[in-house]
Amino acid sequence: MIVRLTTLGLLLFAATANATQLTLVRSCQLDDGSQVALLAEPTVEGNRFHLKIDGAVGTAFDDMPDTDVIGNVALAKCVDRSLVFAISYGPPYLKGAVVRKNPVSHRLERIDFSEKALPRWLYVNSREMQLVIPNIGHEVASRYLVYRYSAADGQSLEPAARDTLPSGRGFEKLEISRQMPYGPGRDK
Repeated sequence: MIVRLTTLGLLLFAATANATQLTLVRSCQLDDGSQVALLAEPTVEGNRFHLKIDGAVGTAFDDMPDTDVIGNVALAKCVDRSLVFAISYGPPYLKGAVVRKNPVSHRLERIDFSEKALPRWLYVNSREMQLVIPNIGHEVASRYLVYRYSAADGQSLEPAARDTLPSGRGFEKLEISRQMPYGPGRDK
């Protein structure tokens, strides 16, 4: 009897020790009325991040399923029924995403990015999203990096390097952030 109670006690202790404590970072309402939530799981090195969408919790970075991204929140903001977030996981890069449900089809859409600056603008319409990030890393000779998601084709493989902002024609242009965590000066 004592052995059974001790074993049961150890099992309960182990289950409690392994229980994941997720804390809410930001929750945003999506176009279909549902919510997307960015959740943080504390670790010794920082936080591991998760997304809760339609009641299901998964990794925040499904574009890198074999990588355990641990860091701190650099940006978590609701922008026009979308969640925009960026995690600082080791200078100089930020890893992040824009998550929304399409306003017409209500299908989940996302743009994943990894850059040295925070995203500055989000261009949206029912067919596409464009995420504009100032190019402070200068890996390419351009002023902006533009990540694109098309409802028909998904996310483009590489961001477009541009010296001018995308045309706002047919889009709603939304400001995300004026902050630039690294690099000289601010974008005007």
